[in-house]
Amino acid sequence: MNRRRFIGLSVAGIASLTGCSERLRQTVSDSDSGETTATGTVTTGSDPLADASVTAYRNGSEIARTTTDVDGSYQISFGRFPAWVRFDHPEHNSVTRALSPGSTRDITLESGEGAISLAFGGDAMFGRRYYEPRDDPLRFYYRLQPGDRRDSHDRLFNSVSPLLGDADITSINLETPLTTSEWRHPSKAFVFTSHPVAAAAMADAGIDYAALANTHAFDALTPGLEETVAALDAAEVAHSGAGSDPSTAVTPAVLERDGVTVGFVSVTTTAGRQYDRNWAADETTATYTVDGDDETLTVPDRAGVAEATPETIRASVQAATERADVIVTQIHGGEEYQRTPTRELQDLTDTAIAAGSDLVVNHHPHVSGGLESRDGALIAWSMGNLFFDQNLWATYRSFVLQVTVTPNGVQSARAEPILIEGYTPRGVTGPLRNRLTWELAGLSDNSFAIAGDTLAYQPNVEQTPPEHLTLDGGIQRRVRGWVADSDDPVQLGRERFITGSFDDHDVDSDAYEGTLWRYGRETRGSDQPIGQDGSGGIELVRVRANENRALLSPWNRLPVSNEEFTLSGTYRTNADGELRLLVSWYDDTSGSSFQSQETSLATTEREWANFSLELERPVDATHIDVFLFLSPPDGVNILRAAFDSLSLVEWEPADVSGGRQFDTIRGPPGATVRTVPVDGEVRWQ
Repeated sequence: MNRRRFIGLSVAGIASLTGCSERLRQTVSDSDSGETTATGTVTTGSDPLADASVTAYRNGSEIARTTTDVDGSYQISFGRFPAWVRFDHPEHNSVTRALSPGSTRDITLESGEGAISLAFGGDAMFGRRYYEPRDDPLRFYYRLQPGDRRDSHDRLFNSVSPLLGDADITSINLETPLTTSEWRHPSKAFVFTSHPVAAAAMADAGIDYAALANTHAFDALTPGLEETVAALDAAEVAHSGAGSDPSTAVTPAVLERDGVTVGFVSVTTTAGRQYDRNWAADETTATYTVDGDDETLTVPDRAGVAEATPETIRASVQAATERADVIVTQIHGGEEYQRTPTRELQDLTDTAIAAGSDLVVNHHPHVSGGLESRDGALIAWSMGNLFFDQNLWATYRSFVLQVTVTPNGVQSARAEPILIEGYTPRGVTGPLRNRLTWELAGLSDNSFAIAGDTLAYQPNVEQTPPEHLTLDGGIQRRVRGWVADSDDPVQLGRERFITGSFDDHDVDSDAYEGTLWRYGRETRGSDQPIGQDGSGGIELVRVRANENRALLSPWNRLPVSNEEFTLSGTYRTNADGELRLLVSWYDDTSGSSFQSQETSLATTEREWANFSLELERPVDATHIDVFLFLSPPDGVNILRAAFDSLSLVEWEPADVSGGRQFDTIRGPPGATVRTVPVDGEVRWQ
């Protein structure tokens, strides 16, 4: 059993230090213990389902297959790292989810009679930084190769193609023209283009429909829109929301699967009215000209995107209702990087529901919003990103919404969490999956509940009565359940370092690569767990010949809004050396810090040690970043510093008494809170 000992710190400007000595039990994660097999049972909800197919995928390729026994049980071996696993039966709708080896998961397959499955991903583009040279050698991201363009698009999509291809109809918001045209909108500061080959890659990955009413569909003007439509049509990817005239732009797309028809309406609030040349498809005969290097382009004002007005939404939904059983309205609106909807978006969503929409799936903020049931319809307030090249911390957490519908509307829905790493969406498992799921639950209404590790639509499930939890006086973290409220003075918090254990919980071909962390390495990861309890962890190494320090820090600075934080972690060093911790505060996503705090971490003599710092946000700080630096050694040939369980908790004000998104709590010994069990259990430790 390893022994941790707390190492005291002395830091000017840091509010206080906390810690304790403790002995921890030895624990080993599933994948690290050599487990290669996932097990469970497939049922109809009431009866076991025999002869269901269970197939594991990684990087778009099948790696294992089995079938369920007469009692519905399965056992599938797919190696030591997570994979996509699809559960399928000819008489039922399939389910695909990310699983870890060593896990046990029971799966329910719904009857496929009279029902089809839909999947919704968020914002997608395949240009800009996907082609740019890497500007940070410590941060990996996926690059599309011009000389290998089609295959490199396929490899990008393969990260989630088992999930996207699982549904009968899969939809994304295509926020880019697919074009080789050099024409660009003359007024916009940010314009995107992607190559037309992406359309065929989308289709092969299982994408059936693309919403085009958005901020960037008209970035390459009419030549770009025309080429986009041609590429999508050639790949047989349906679309709506933009066109050469207003009638075409507002016309819904209708798709049919197994006798069920689905109408897709696409509109946007971001039609460029603030510019001299907007991109709304207007009822006019006016034109404008754009000068190129050698020619002039005449652009008709009639071409563009369907603008989201109450009148347009009502007319488009009515037109879809006349042709389809199920109506999906997608509204591109809200405020960028804000998870709660604007008043405008709420009003337009209500208009879409009143007009007859069964689902309203919104996008534009680039971050995930909550899920809600309202007046018989299902709402996704913001789908976040799916394929995008943004380098902002809040945009990395996303999800794919999976919905089962019948001609009568929504039958079921669930959210499959996604982590975007290096512009590539990944399935997630274990604690990482739980954190993303609980965060989405905290934004959603009570018609969505957590069962196991999945947020699902459960409108008829009775709320479980709260139980009392007595606090021990320290920081306690959620294992199961959530805090509803408290009469005692407690503080709730959220873990901001969602991958601080460095465990391998994402579906990819890289083992223990330090997901969402920057660090110096010749390869992307150690391929082996090196953490305190035989799982996860990460290590910095310096030798005498090195001239520079090794660095470990989050992928990007983190946005902050509250006043109090706890920064903590576990580390060990093999010898005397200089290991320093730096906390920097910023007033924007870029630029220099305006205030920093630095300290030394003491040598640990090869034993694991804890550190813990209480931080206060400076006035005007909107972002925080944390750096660990290891200098080259003086007295030894090689210096190693290993880290595990790095944590940054952002504490809510004392008047916030409960919520599903909060995974950390602290309060005086004996204080009690009312907690809601999940799957019959409440556990915080």
